[in-house]
Amino acid sequence: MTKDRPTPEAPAAAVTDEARQLFEENARRCSDKAYNFAFRLTGNESDARDLVQEALSHALEHLNRYDPKRPFGPWLNRILRNIYLDGVRRYERKHSVSLDGPSPIEEMPWENIIPGPDRPPSEQLVKQETSLLVQRALDLVPIQYRSAVVLCDIERYSYEKIAEILECPIGTVRSRIHQGRLLMRKAFEKLQLLPRKFGV
Repeated sequence: MTKDRPTPEAPAAAVTDEARQLFEENARRCSDKAYNFAFRLTGNESDARDLVQEALSHALEHLNRYDPKRPFGPWLNRILRNIYLDGVRRYERKHSVSLDGPSPIEEMPWENIIPGPDRPPSEQLVKQETSLLVQRALDLVPIQYRSAVVLCDIERYSYEKIAEILECPIGTVRSRIHQGRLLMRKAFEKLQLLPRKFGV
């Protein structure tokens, strides 16, 4: 993923050993959630790992902007989302890609879709196929709605935290979650009509 980083207003202050140690502890603690968020945005492991690595690198580079009194996770996820959005915008400028919307599965909780404990092979296969369709449907949802749905339904952030990460009012968060779920459900239903095309 190409890197386009905002130019800081002033040179970043040197990171103290204590600040670096705290950063490393926070990064370890939040890396799983950051990866999950990145995976749901990108749709594949390789890009998700690259995105998390770039977000952590960017966070360390601009650690002087982090307020230790505030939670580290939302700050890191905001950086991660902004880097991803920059990449999407650059890609869209080079390729005229249409992000037609799809939509969520309100009748089926995420826990029933995302793989869980061991199950019989036939049930596992159904779960894998469903999970693949969910990710494909999620990939079709425009990024502003996808981010809101992932942060709410998968990462379980409060509306307040999502508003902080997405840098928008809570009313906008609620609207994006609702619209994102509708779009995702439509996409999921369309993909179900093409069962063998995506064979696992």
